[in-house]
Amino acid sequence: MVTSKDICQIGRPHIMDLNDDCLGMIVRRLNVMQQYQISKLHTRFKQIVKSQWRCKLNHVVVYPELLENIDEVTFVGFMQEVGLHMQSLLMRHCDIRYLRLLSDQIFNRVETFGWMGEGGSGGGGEAGDSGGEELSEFQGDREKQFLDEDLHLLTRIFPKLQVLKLRGCQITGKYLAQFSSLKHLSLDDCQCLESDNFQEVFQELKLRKFDIMEDCDEINCCDLIELKKCPTLEHIKIADYHLCFDTDIINDILRMPNLKKLSIYSKNFVFDVLERISRTNLKQIVAFKFNGVLHNFERFFRELNHMRHLKKLSFYECRGYDIEGIRDHMLVQISKQFADLEEIHLCSCDLESDRGVLSFVQNCHKLKLINLTSCRKGISESVIWRCMELMKKQKWRTHHLEMWLKDTYIDKAILEDPRYMYNNRFLKLDFKQSLQDSNPPGVLKFTFST
Repeated sequence: MVTSKDICQIGRPHIMDLNDDCLGMIVRRLNVMQQYQISKLHTRFKQIVKSQWRCKLNHVVVYPELLENIDEVTFVGFMQEVGLHMQSLLMRHCDIRYLRLLSDQIFNRVETFGWMGEGGSGGGGEAGDSGGEELSEFQGDREKQFLDEDLHLLTRIFPKLQVLKLRGCQITGKYLAQFSSLKHLSLDDCQCLESDNFQEVFQELKLRKFDIMEDCDEINCCDLIELKKCPTLEHIKIADYHLCFDTDIINDILRMPNLKKLSIYSKNFVFDVLERISRTNLKQIVAFKFNGVLHNFERFFRELNHMRHLKKLSFYECRGYDIEGIRDHMLVQISKQFADLEEIHLCSCDLESDRGVLSFVQNCHKLKLINLTSCRKGISESVIWRCMELMKKQKWRTHHLEMWLKDTYIDKAILEDPRYMYNNRFLKLDFKQSLQDSNPPGVLKFTFST
């Protein structure tokens, strides 16, 4: 029997009475800055935080809310601690002076750095007070912006940088060529870029991916002619205003020996871009993806017919102005053209009916995947039963066909329907898988055979 005297001797319960597993569960619920702060309170917390960071802290995101009530000394100490583990750092809508506080540091493990500033269109409404009394007052517009001097600073504090992503920066680009290890360069909403700096970038760097697709209007087709001086490029992302259709720049790009992917953002010249590239003899197109709104589906699908070797065809949120959606006869026509097609993605598209979808099952003998994620119009449960009936008649079929149905009106209870469970050999339904498209609306992406 426990007496009141025994209870008094035991004392009040304390958080440090918990075992390491329980303390670890508490620590995992904290953000990375809170984890750093709690590690200073007790050696057990320090060991737990260090153990978790050693296993999981590859990518660190710094944002204004994380820095609330954080002074300069705490921030520098925090960065020194996480710098022992992180390989990727993203600073999102931060006061630029936080980055400048790191001028005396070197982070040898960091291979990826991203800065998301508040440029002309890339800022957003999340920014605001970055926290910290010592950094609470801005001293003018220049102190808010990511400038050339800050780019030069990155070359010192991240000497092994391989991926650099900048958005909303006021840089001219004159220090970009100093990142000798850089493989991936992404510049979005950088309105002050100067074309003179890009000749050195393409000559000096062995880039594999170059992205200047969004809101970099100062760079035009004449500047991107120098792209061909970087033969290591595998993926290029540009906008249609970077191309001049009466010059040979597109052919120069398509002649690049290692080019595997070309993404072009187009607001006004979708058909010109598609016509110029789909009819080329310089590269064999094996995959094509488009997301956005079209005013002429008929012309668009006619151009697709020139891509005879497609293995993957993808549409994301593809809708039209003058018609309600993608018509069945358009899908039927291209299904007859693409004998090697293995995947068809029709995510969030408005379809006329399931007839167009079923034409791929009938005509494309190598088809392995139909992705109907988020298709709410033109698709019903009947597509499954009709597909199963069609596949029963295909004596040649020896491989399974997957159909992705996440976020459609088809109830996943169909998986327990006896008609599906006992009469189905090759159709596999999946209500979990999906693919996300990170590009803005209006991007045409071409993938070429190697």
